[in-house]
Amino acid sequence: MISRSIYSLFVSVLLLHLSASSQSIIEGRIMDKANKPITEASVMLLNTADSSVVAYNFTNQNGEFSINTDKLKAPELLIMVYGFNIRRQIKKISNHSQKVDFVVSEEAIELKEFAVKSQKIWGSRDTVNYIVDAFRDSADIVIADVLRKMPGIEVKESGQIEYRGKAISKFYIENMDMLQGRYSIATNNISASDIATVQVLENHQPIKALQDMAFSDDPALNLKLKPDAKGIFSCMADLGAGFNDDFLWNGSVTGMFFSKLHQYLSAIKTNNTGVDLAQELQSFYGEEDQLSNSISSVMQPVPPRISKERYLFNQAFGGTINNLVKAKNEAEITLNFSGSHDIETRKSYDQTMYYFPGNDTISISEQMESRLSSYAYDGSVGYRLNGDQNYINSRLSFSGNRIENTGVIFNKEQINQRGENDPYKVSCLLSWIRRGNNENRFGTEFNSSSFYQSLPYNLEVSPGMFANSLNDSTPFQSVSQEVALKDFKTQNSLRFLSSAVWGSFRIHPSLHFSMEHQSLNTQMSKSLDGDIFSDIQGDSLRNDVTWMRLKAGVSLTLTYQSRNFRFELFTPLQYQSISLVDKPKSAEADQYRMTFQPQAKVSYAIGSHWQVIGSWFMYNYNPTLRNLYSGYVLQNYRTMSHYDSRLSDSYGQQGSLTLSYKDIIRFFFTNLEVRYSRYLNEVMYSQSFEGSLMKISSVDLENRGNYLSITARASKGFDWKKLSVNMEASWGKGLTPQLRQNNLINYRNQGVNGNITLSLAFTERLQFANKSSWSSVSGRIDDDEKLEPINSFIDAASVNYTFPNGIVFSMGFEYYDTHTGGTKQSFYLVDSGVSYTWKRVRVAVDYSNILNTKNYVYAYFDNLSSYYSEYRIRPSSILFSARFKIY
Repeated sequence: MISRSIYSLFVSVLLLHLSASSQSIIEGRIMDKANKPITEASVMLLNTADSSVVAYNFTNQNGEFSINTDKLKAPELLIMVYGFNIRRQIKKISNHSQKVDFVVSEEAIELKEFAVKSQKIWGSRDTVNYIVDAFRDSADIVIADVLRKMPGIEVKESGQIEYRGKAISKFYIENMDMLQGRYSIATNNISASDIATVQVLENHQPIKALQDMAFSDDPALNLKLKPDAKGIFSCMADLGAGFNDDFLWNGSVTGMFFSKLHQYLSAIKTNNTGVDLAQELQSFYGEEDQLSNSISSVMQPVPPRISKERYLFNQAFGGTINNLVKAKNEAEITLNFSGSHDIETRKSYDQTMYYFPGNDTISISEQMESRLSSYAYDGSVGYRLNGDQNYINSRLSFSGNRIENTGVIFNKEQINQRGENDPYKVSCLLSWIRRGNNENRFGTEFNSSSFYQSLPYNLEVSPGMFANSLNDSTPFQSVSQEVALKDFKTQNSLRFLSSAVWGSFRIHPSLHFSMEHQSLNTQMSKSLDGDIFSDIQGDSLRNDVTWMRLKAGVSLTLTYQSRNFRFELFTPLQYQSISLVDKPKSAEADQYRMTFQPQAKVSYAIGSHWQVIGSWFMYNYNPTLRNLYSGYVLQNYRTMSHYDSRLSDSYGQQGSLTLSYKDIIRFFFTNLEVRYSRYLNEVMYSQSFEGSLMKISSVDLENRGNYLSITARASKGFDWKKLSVNMEASWGKGLTPQLRQNNLINYRNQGVNGNITLSLAFTERLQFANKSSWSSVSGRIDDDEKLEPINSFIDAASVNYTFPNGIVFSMGFEYYDTHTGGTKQSFYLVDSGVSYTWKRVRVAVDYSNILNTKNYVYAYFDNLSSYYSEYRIRPSSILFSARFKIY
């Protein structure tokens, strides 16, 4: 017995020795030239044949590392050292235990290809790469379908892409920004099979000349094409026909070409199946090119926050042309143009509840119908040179629309509305940076942006509203409101780069100048009988107002940047002059003052996984002519507004703090974000009611409000069954003072919501996806009266199964549940489809809303009001379609 135990112990020791002797231990230390240890540097062992990763580790606080590897795999290896702001080094070593030390030098480099690899995701400190084929299934057609399955990435219903809860700031195809923010054109048209890798560029600074000076915490996204998709012109077509209560059609032709020097993407589309072409053509980069809303408008049903293809009754025709050409000096020339014609109809039943102290309420019930016809166009031409020492970006943009809108309200009586407007906008952008090639790289940066927009609108309502104010309390046939708002704005700055440098600290002084000029002309007229309108006399019913604001000042920008810590403080001090001229009242008002609106950003990387990002800013807001006209304006059929010509101010500050964690190896991303804001207004906007009609006016009354929110997000991918899970939960609480019926009300609102999205493949043939959302919103008037909370739950699931003969069967199920007090509303939506791909042709039959549900029922709070709506959705329909490659 003893001999057997001794024998077992001997065998165990021998096996342990053999195992240890088959392992190589590569250890060492990484120091800089000042003999200081480099922490959290990446150390990799690579195969000499193909540079594939064998093993890896990171240096500790003393700059030391240790890696174990199998001696039997290869006689020689490559050992690579790299990290943030250090020059990469590679050595060839023999595969046996040894000590290898490195002395590295600092270098500002952009980390791209070398990274820790895995089956699905790989990356480096500021770049995450998703392998598309690892997430793609047989049911995925375009790249947007695959993006929805990638951990950390979310595609909103509008088409906007977010990474870890933050909207991407740039969208590239092969590192080129051809679409200038209109990236839904690409994500909804480029085949998923043509994309090799989706890159997320974290903390992306798109201007090379500022990469060591102005840090950014914005993410960007880059699509890397497969080799056989480059340099080849391809043309795809979609054709569809079907029926519900009417004949349905859906058609498109898309052509695209991507090479190193030229990119091209164009499309022509038409449908009446609920696909919104205007949404696909919108830009997500900002609002500088987008038209503002008019002061007056036709009141029409407010769509629910679900997929537009569920509720949009449309007839849409549109097209787009996008070109990018790269010159010999690496400059990019872009040309973008799009146009569309849409006809949209809406129908709903709505209940609006306005709350007052003492449990008093005003309830308005309306049956609404509307029809909108629009002709929209927009385009831009740009030139961009992005060099290390020289940066030039210039762009000229234009947009316009021609809109005819009609609406019918059934509220005790039939109310007809008609609106017409043809707004347009022209914008110009110019940025120029020039830097030297010396150590401190002194230079200058000039930025200028300007726009002019015209926003005319004509609203006609019959029978005439507000008879007490407009027709001596006598009913009349029609009232017409004409509005002409014109707006010009220019912003200019000149900054001196690195004017003072102390180690990692830099100070950049700058000069600023901006001007904004607005003019507003309005006139109300009425018709007592027939189609002849006459102006309603009285200065209180017309406006001829001009407003101008001038700002000039200086600022200092302090930046600090080290390997793991970045800080930026912007301190603008400006002299502001505002003038207002109200001709009907023969009144003038002027305001002169100094403004100080500092901003701060900080980023700290804790090792290779954790990061803390904080931001804070103060602001001083001045109302424009939208809130300064003294004559009444008919905003819609039951709302009239006017404001005193008082130049007031609003003061506030906002701050946010985000703690993020990223583990690429385990496909895990998470963050926790806290936001807080508070404000002080010198005036309030009072709401007074005459039955269901509301008047809005300004009152000199100082008021304060605040809002606090906490949001947690987590995304996790698994190798098992291609499982991907995205979760988000948020809580918010705020105080918003309201002035209603001459009563000051402190409205306190609170909301909680959460959602979880998952996708997985049970087998190669069976895929499943589900998204569940839950929310609860409640409100309180002052500290006593609590409003009934609104609770809602939505669950959407889909299943795809691929038969052995290649036929794909899909099934979709959606459940909606809303609780408001003692009232509960719930319903289901069911869809199904069959598709088959033969060579280059994919044919499909889709059966939508099988149960033929008629209305979508939902409710929500908005400040001191609650809304209930039964919105008409698209009926049961069948659509036959074919997608094929022309060449």
